[in-house]
Amino acid sequence: MAIELLDVLGALAQQVDAIMQRQITDPGKDCGGVMQPAWGLTEPTGTVSLVATCGMLFIARRLRSDVAPSLPSDAHLLHRLDLATGYLERVQRPSGLIDLRDCNYDSAPDAAFAVQALCPLLELGRRLSSGDEEWSALLGRIEGFVRRATIGMLTGGFHTPNHRWVMAAAMAQAASLLGDVPADPVIEAYLAEGMDVDADGAYIERSTGVYDGICDRSMFLLWEHKRYRPALEAALANLSLNLHMLHPDGTIETGASRRQDYGKRVVPSALALPYLMAHRLTSDSTYLCAADLVWEKSHGDAAGLAWYLLKYGEPNAGDVRGKLQDFQRTFSRLGLWRSRRGPISATAFAGTTRLFTLVFGNAELFAVKISQSYFGAGRFEGDQMEDQENGCLLVSRGEHVVHRPGYDLPLGRPVDPSRWFETRAERPWRPLPPCLSELHISEISDGFRLRYRTLEGMPGVTAQLALDFAPGGIWETEDTVLEPRPGQVLFLKRGHGTMTYGTDSVEVAPGAYAHRMWAMRDAEPAPEHVRVLLTFETPIEHTLTVRCRHGHGATTK
Repeated sequence: MAIELLDVLGALAQQVDAIMQRQITDPGKDCGGVMQPAWGLTEPTGTVSLVATCGMLFIARRLRSDVAPSLPSDAHLLHRLDLATGYLERVQRPSGLIDLRDCNYDSAPDAAFAVQALCPLLELGRRLSSGDEEWSALLGRIEGFVRRATIGMLTGGFHTPNHRWVMAAAMAQAASLLGDVPADPVIEAYLAEGMDVDADGAYIERSTGVYDGICDRSMFLLWEHKRYRPALEAALANLSLNLHMLHPDGTIETGASRRQDYGKRVVPSALALPYLMAHRLTSDSTYLCAADLVWEKSHGDAAGLAWYLLKYGEPNAGDVRGKLQDFQRTFSRLGLWRSRRGPISATAFAGTTRLFTLVFGNAELFAVKISQSYFGAGRFEGDQMEDQENGCLLVSRGEHVVHRPGYDLPLGRPVDPSRWFETRAERPWRPLPPCLSELHISEISDGFRLRYRTLEGMPGVTAQLALDFAPGGIWETEDTVLEPRPGQVLFLKRGHGTMTYGTDSVEVAPGAYAHRMWAMRDAEPAPEHVRVLLTFETPIEHTLTVRCRHGHGATTK
């Protein structure tokens, strides 16, 4: 589905209706504020969203009445805007800043998010005729809020990397609209730190599901208002990276994230607007394809997209949309290998115990993990990743725990009990062979081949290869069908097994069964997933095929 103003404004009206349902309209200190149900509190950030969405819908009706929904009525919008603006005026701190009430108080970063959301109202709202006194008065109050917040940001500070760019962009955006805010020296101080995009195109936080979109939008605003070329280059590099991280269904790989989206299968709604911005600046049809896909699957940030489409117009109907390209590629700085072939999308990771993931339609293999019960040092972690012709090689050296595998020897002197663990590195010890092993991942026509091989270590050590599937599937072998629950552990002793989600299936084969340890010592549990185990004793050489099927083999209840 292409991004069109008619569709965006329809979604915006729905979002307005949903957020109004959480607004407090009864008299009192919370009047006008938007309730955060999980907290049982009204709070400023949600109230800013109400002002941004209601205000943008009101503006759209004046600028594009031919496509803007007529409900809620203008009178209702203005009434709710008046209440919400009053709430924001009351809760704005003397500094001009606001609170995020579960963690950040007197917060310049959260004020910056608010300024970015509200500046589009000032920019487009000034285009409306001056005859609407009620709207003009509201716009003046919103401008006052933005001015006080921007002044507060000048000395407000931050506490996560992305905040720098949100704040610098918000100050640049506000200063261009207000004209008399002395923001340039502060913006220059932030920009002097340099862009934090690495050679792969990743920001420090590596947050494809949340903060990449926030940073990219901020970078484009810095380019628009400051003509700061490194910001534009950073945004395009990151958006290119995320083109490779997108799954065919519009969700995105988050396994490298250092923030709260880690490991979550989410549609990165915040990326739709930056992809649209990138297309306008580059005419690259792949960016427009990505914007369309993310919008179709999320319908998020309708206010931001409405602002951009009202300002610059829609992409031409004849624009070639392009498509997400098939590829395989290693991102060495991220320690990540990616493959996308049609509907099959997979990732391998270095530096973590989550070695491999697979997404195929509704089916999801959340993780492949390998572990030996070997002195607490038997978890396979990709210490090394090597690019291969049709895949990648992960090598685990098994040396990440001090003096393990092996046994400590006495120091022959008094040991302070409070420093017991600190003295471990000082002790002589009797080493045993490390569990050096490798996992070779290669593409096949309908999936992947995973070859696990131990290279060093003691014989007879118990080991397992765990396949952690997302819940909600149906597990089937040659003689068994069941609906497993999260936290359930199954053994694939031999032959093949298939996990099916609707008509999308992942088949794994062959099984292996050397022991029946349900929760093997030192192995990480999987309480939120369905775990299928293959079990071994060292030495091990096992090749597992993972095949994706659509329609074929789907189980009918």
